[in-house]
Amino acid sequence: MSVVVSEHKKAKERHSLAEPAAENLYSGILNSSVCKPAPVGGLWYPAPLQEGSPNLDEEKLVLHFPGGAFVLAFGQEMYGRTVSKAMSQYLGASRTFFAQYRPSVDDATRFPAALQDVVTFYGYILSLGVKPHNVILSGDSAAGNLVIALLRHLETSSNLPLPGGAIVWSPWVHVTPHAGEDYESSKNAANDCLTAPLLQWGVEAYFPKHEPTPEELAYISPLHHPFLTRVPLIIHSGTAEAFFDTIEEFAKQMIDVDGNRVKFHFTNFASHNLIMAYDGVGLEHEVESILRDASSYFWQ
Repeated sequence: MSVVVSEHKKAKERHSLAEPAAENLYSGILNSSVCKPAPVGGLWYPAPLQEGSPNLDEEKLVLHFPGGAFVLAFGQEMYGRTVSKAMSQYLGASRTFFAQYRPSVDDATRFPAALQDVVTFYGYILSLGVKPHNVILSGDSAAGNLVIALLRHLETSSNLPLPGGAIVWSPWVHVTPHAGEDYESSKNAANDCLTAPLLQWGVEAYFPKHEPTPEELAYISPLHHPFLTRVPLIIHSGTAEAFFDTIEEFAKQMIDVDGNRVKFHFTNFASHNLIMAYDGVGLEHEVESILRDASSYFWQ
């Protein structure tokens, strides 16, 4: 976390702290006796949005959550600039808020702590006066899982208005206690950028200490737990990543839910987490194609 704190100091006015929202917004699965909502921070790109700013009706904002197997917090400046560049150029977003939820490091930050944090961030963005239909949720890898969980929460247990859309990049949708073995048995594991020990560490840190209830498992591991959402959703995966088969299956399950507006995008030969890696591997055109389609899907 020291890297994140250091970057926030350097960012100065672009760093904002989101305080927990009203208690009733953490209802249902988020109401935990052990994990409590806490202040969480993030970085604005290119500049912060202030409450009461002019032209709020025209603001189109991406709220992006980075991955990290639930246990890592990446350098926000490097990856935040990469993500915000794409969102600005191709999705048409006027701003991106790169939001760092709490990694799972102890019992107080296990599930559902990170999900509490994404609710906190979403409530914070709306409190600034941004119109809900102009907010796009975005998350990669483990944070793609969290965005999916947030959509489920918004549909079932929250009084918050729905966002204009959501896009998840290489979401970790099959999260089990034997995540390391799951990864090693997948067909693309040998050539992908993830590792079995990292994923195993992630699940052991993230899973609640008690035996999860069926409802909790649906939030933790959305594969085979599709749900109805009124939010347009785009799911992306690379065909060369180890998660591809489970992501494709989850996308099919969501598409099959009557009333859902879900699209599945895939990029041939791409490995895990295109939105974070595209700038260094020559795949900017592929990201452009996905986000231009998303722009028309969400906002036109």
